[in-house]
Amino acid sequence: MTLTEILPTLRHSIPDPLNSRHRPEHTMPTTTDVIVGGVSLTRLVELSSTPALLTGDLPSPQTYLAGARDSDSDVTVLIFRITLRIDTETGKRVALTDCRFDRVRPCWEECRLIGRTSTARNSDIALIPGESGAAPWPYPSVKLPGDIHQGDLLTVPCAGAVALRDVRPQPNATFARTRPVLEVIR
Repeated sequence: MTLTEILPTLRHSIPDPLNSRHRPEHTMPTTTDVIVGGVSLTRLVELSSTPALLTGDLPSPQTYLAGARDSDSDVTVLIFRITLRIDTETGKRVALTDCRFDRVRPCWEECRLIGRTSTARNSDIALIPGESGAAPWPYPSVKLPGDIHQGDLLTVPCAGAVALRDVRPQPNATFARTRPVLEVIR
């Protein structure tokens, strides 16, 4: 547990720590952003929209993300947007995203909010891909500030080099794919 998890108000003055083993070389956190090789992830989104990707080298060939193969020396940072936030009557928190996760190997423990500073305590939030993006059931649950809302930007490192076509939702949604979403919300 980090100091910013114990006292979330400290996030205004010190950034949440990052595990450098799971991020590209030359990655530095700020209180509202993550800088990778001199590139601001929030500025990257301003220029290219979401989802967005930035690929770099792992700091050491001996460090691997969960699910990475021995030959993987690349890591991709995925930046995506929350399109809808739902809190159920049973206390479950669900957020719909503008990307898909079925073709990438994210390190969900390293998922973090960028673009603003939150002083809310962390809580478990289930991430559901929007549109017709598929994801393995159950949907990933991540620890994020409890005040996540529509429009917020999240970033997560993914093992290997990822192409944009791997995270963009496909336009042909079917009711069969949206059925699990209804089950999660209940």
